[in-house]
Amino acid sequence: MSKYLNIGIIQNSGATDYEANMKRFSSNVDDLMNGLNKPELIVGSESAIGFHWKKDINNHDTIPGKLTDYYGKIAKKYGIYFIPGTMTELKIVDGEEKLYNSMPIFGPDGLIINVYRKMCPYYPAEEYITIGTEYVVFEIAEKEIKIGVMNCHDWCFPEISRNLTLLGAEILIKLSADPVGLYENCKTIPPTRAFENQAYFISVNMAGYFNGYYSYGHSMIVGPDAQILYEAGDNPTFLTWTFDLDLIRKVRVHGTNYTEQLLRQLKHFKIKMPFADNIEKAPVFKNLPDYDLTRAEREEKFKNAGIMTIGHTKNTSYKK
Repeated sequence: MSKYLNIGIIQNSGATDYEANMKRFSSNVDDLMNGLNKPELIVGSESAIGFHWKKDINNHDTIPGKLTDYYGKIAKKYGIYFIPGTMTELKIVDGEEKLYNSMPIFGPDGLIINVYRKMCPYYPAEEYITIGTEYVVFEIAEKEIKIGVMNCHDWCFPEISRNLTLLGAEILIKLSADPVGLYENCKTIPPTRAFENQAYFISVNMAGYFNGYYSYGHSMIVGPDAQILYEAGDNPTFLTWTFDLDLIRKVRVHGTNYTEQLLRQLKHFKIKMPFADNIEKAPVFKNLPDYDLTRAEREEKFKNAGIMTIGHTKNTSYKK
């Protein structure tokens, strides 16, 4: 018997404070669950949970905490798997306060399955965010399917998608809050990552005004054969899609379009990665400057290059 998984996506605008998102997100889930095709997993976008408690940009929640209690209850209410989005998480590491861009993942019992912390923060815009170090692949045992997650800028680095696949992921889910101006650059990434890894690729991007810019939406669902199955527009969108899970195995065993044996050949070719453990020694970096970690560093380099030399800028960082 074939296996299918219904996944609901919530493409909406967001707010930086937690409270503004909580009630609205709960309503969005209710709408999806009242639809004709009911989702078994619901996914939101990056920052859909928020940055801080209202009116205090330095007041962040922990995991577990009040927020995860709230969203866990939604998962339990409907008995679904749930990835509401990402949040700024306050975490004590070796006695020091750290902030992460974190993605809690809930099971049907409302408990946290795992937490993914963004591995490639979008510096310098996220100069206050600490780099995550752990890949997250979780299993929906009822459907015998494994799902790997990533967050926004992570998808620009194919190593992350590939490692999630090597860890067993058959569906890759990426959340983001990408601004208008990046769509043309990014629209080919989902089918490319799906093709490389012979996996479903789901991109859920925020849509609407958020934190001083407009996020372009265009969430996308791509099959393991790299065919674009659905692409949203730039308006709020709530959609449930039925995924044929057997298609993943067919593509991986028989090849994309019954031709490309990508994953099976990867094991055969054993492609070497000479700088995997010491990437800083790669020749490409010999004449490249270090990256801009802070907005101040970026602005200084731009001014030296003759860019952004008129007017004054306002630092909107949420650094503690």
